[in-house]
Amino acid sequence: MTPRRGLSKEHRPRYLFAQWKGVVRRLRAAKRFLLIMDFDGTLVRLRARPEIPHMDNSVRRVLARLAQGHRATLYVISGRRRDDVRRRVGVRRIRYLGLHGWEGSGNVSSNGANAKLLRQINRQLSRRLAGLPPIWIEDKKHVLSVHFRGSNPATTRRAHRIVKELIKPSDGQLRIVAGKKVWEVIPREIGGKGEAVRAILARCPEETLPICLGDDATDEAAFQALRRGVTVRVGEHRRTRARYYLRNPAEVKEFLERLETEIP
Repeated sequence: MTPRRGLSKEHRPRYLFAQWKGVVRRLRAAKRFLLIMDFDGTLVRLRARPEIPHMDNSVRRVLARLAQGHRATLYVISGRRRDDVRRRVGVRRIRYLGLHGWEGSGNVSSNGANAKLLRQINRQLSRRLAGLPPIWIEDKKHVLSVHFRGSNPATTRRAHRIVKELIKPSDGQLRIVAGKKVWEVIPREIGGKGEAVRAILARCPEETLPICLGDDATDEAAFQALRRGVTVRVGEHRRTRARYYLRNPAEVKEFLERLETEIP
């Protein structure tokens, strides 16, 4: 892979399809590919509730064809539970990691004290946030997600104060990671997508070109870790660590179709 200057700070990304000729040169020069994708907001449109999104069969088919090739290794890394995202994508030979790369990584070790603390905070949050609709809590067992899509600014600020207040006594054992209209309460042992993609890349042959697509703040650590790869933020974003951007999941589908023609 031809060395390229890494992007370590946030910047204005370039529209991927406007830079396609340069991307194709990198694709043709690489011997192997590592394709890492988020799910919500990347392979499917963001929806108000996590149970709603279903992936289009046309996207599933192109992913299946890419996964069957001998030059590409595909991962879907999601904030969802691993079994949930695997069921929704439903493509064999793709490797699935849940909870931002922690679940399914093979190095999972759960801190019992943190699990107990999460259960306690879940009860406290349920009580304190009960009068603040439409805010609701999604219990992912090892992670708590506090959703505030549709909440007005005053309610959002009040809910955020409550979440921070309840997390503070954990003395760093738990942290809050902001996503799109969600706050994730995450134990320290769950390192996030940056840690996950570094571990994946370390197992790949040296000549592997990493390609990473994601739409959320939680994907920025992955872009940072793969800053010499083809990194793509999905959505209209002024500042990101990704090199390129695409506007929406429909353009992600087009990218996958173009990618298929370049890496038979």
